[in-house]
Amino acid sequence: MKKRFTLDCSREVEFSVLAINSHAKGYKLCWNINNFMHMNFEKVEDQTIENEMTFSRYKYSTDENIEYNIVTNRSKKGYLIPDQKSVNYFLIINNQNWAAEKKEFISKLKENKEVLLVFEIDVEKSKYIDRFIFNDKKD
Repeated sequence: MKKRFTLDCSREVEFSVLAINSHAKGYKLCWNINNFMHMNFEKVEDQTIENEMTFSRYKYSTDENIEYNIVTNRSKKGYLIPDQKSVNYFLIINNQNWAAEKKEFISKLKENKEVLLVFEIDVEKSKYIDRFIFNDKKD
């Protein structure tokens, strides 16, 4: 009789994702957010998926170890998140207190003239959750 094993790979999601629609280029959107929300996004190494698709990425870290990443959804060869083709950018937020700050943050982001639409993605239901995890090289 064959034995059957089940591997449960569920993990707790420790970040939140906002979908952003904007006609602006990534650098202009980040510049606008930097000025409007007093942040400091900087261009970092592109996110590469399946060794062929690259997506521009911008990162900002605070003194309180809160990390923000903005990554484009479109590349020349496909989408970062194929089931969200209408989304231009994703803002990934690693913040323990996100629930308390979410409403105010989203409200302020919506006031930005470069942002057309903002909504939260339910990452626990996304089959592409691994694409929101960045392995930055530590120097």
